[in-house]
Amino acid sequence: MVEINPDFISPLPHDVIHAIFSFLPLKHAVKTSILSTVWRSLWMPIHVNLDVALDQIVNPEVSKEVTRVIATFLISCNCPRKLYLGIPMSEKMKLQMKNEWFLLATKVDEKELYLSFSEENRPTKDHFHLILEVGSSPNLENSFTEASRFASLKVLHLRSITHLDKNMVAALFSNSQLLEVLKLVKCSGLQHLDLKGGSHFQSFEMLDCPEVVNINLAAPKLKSFRYRGVLPRIQIKKASGFTDALLDFRDGPGHVEFDCEELVTLLKALKDVEILTLSGWLLEWMCSAGVIFGKLGFQFNKLKELWWMGSQMDRTNRDSLACFLNFTPSLERLFIDINTQLDYVPCPPFHHYWHEPHLWMDYAAVKCNALPLERLKTVFIVGFTKQEEELLLMDLLLEKASESELTSMIVKCPENDSWRVAKIPRGRWLLRTWIRKWFSVSSSDQDEWLFGYVDQDYCRDLCPAHSTVF
Repeated sequence: MVEINPDFISPLPHDVIHAIFSFLPLKHAVKTSILSTVWRSLWMPIHVNLDVALDQIVNPEVSKEVTRVIATFLISCNCPRKLYLGIPMSEKMKLQMKNEWFLLATKVDEKELYLSFSEENRPTKDHFHLILEVGSSPNLENSFTEASRFASLKVLHLRSITHLDKNMVAALFSNSQLLEVLKLVKCSGLQHLDLKGGSHFQSFEMLDCPEVVNINLAAPKLKSFRYRGVLPRIQIKKASGFTDALLDFRDGPGHVEFDCEELVTLLKALKDVEILTLSGWLLEWMCSAGVIFGKLGFQFNKLKELWWMGSQMDRTNRDSLACFLNFTPSLERLFIDINTQLDYVPCPPFHHYWHEPHLWMDYAAVKCNALPLERLKTVFIVGFTKQEEELLLMDLLLEKASESELTSMIVKCPENDSWRVAKIPRGRWLLRTWIRKWFSVSSSDQDEWLFGYVDQDYCRDLCPAHSTVF
């Protein structure tokens, strides 16, 4: 006889299911649709077609009416809901649209909202300037009753905004008094962003907007700034109390001239963070261009975790990282990610006669000028290939870290094998049980590195705080 597992979740009242959703972030709440057909039915989208052409949305009156429809729908739903906003069939055929919608809206409750604009269904993708003043005082001339009710919104995700949508977005959320988190993703054509946050605004994230040139932020309570893409000009004003910053400029210098003074100003604005992610090529370029971290007049005194990301660990990357580590006296966790999948960003020749005193000199000079890292507890190097510069970097870290504080140095090879690192003088005898579990790599005539296998479950707990962004 086949045993039938009882279904305890489908009979739950909808009010109870909605209450469960309210405790989950939106991305997790949507995934509950796989639990049962009843739960899936709650996420069945509502389709609404607008009798307008996409290129007419730039018209102020049409844009206002479209915005009113979206706001009315989202506010009228007190339960989890998806909305597909489409256009007439004739417009779809004319534009050869692959998607049937140009806007997908998803919400769990009045506190979190996801808006995704179709990337394919646009006649043009012109460059544009987005101005958002979230949490500002209501402007009766530029807002309307429906939008003003977004005052309870706390988390907002915006994806694939174009020049056709900028006025609509600004009108919808300008009165979100309690907004705490804003995320912008894949906004093609966005060149300039002016963002002003209210007294509750704490976190801003911007990912993969390839044409961005300027980002201007003004938010007095901003604690988290996370960015991935090309290097733009970034100005942060009226902000204090930062706790974490992600500066992932993996796509290179972008569309602006490399300016060390602007970057030093940015680092100074972020000097109180406890968690920091940096692209390796940025440190290399700054050191090559004449930046001497020890003479900037400030340090990252509160920094506890640093994640360095780069395509290779050569001599210049090693030395520039060593220079920056002199800037981080309280560092406890260091993650080094050598990822060959990242594009190599070559450093141009900078015509400067000054730079870090030991920069690009022999390793002995680098090692002599490196300052102690007395609080360093954990070092995790991913993409380790046993190259000389990687071994010298580990030697430098072991030399400058306190033996009583540094509890683990782990390296992870491209084959996903992880090894604990130890260093012994050449010729010292080892127990036979060690020889079975460890292998050695020579780094010099005097020293030998030993690598002992580490269980993968242990390594799962070793990950940067910003790894959840990717």
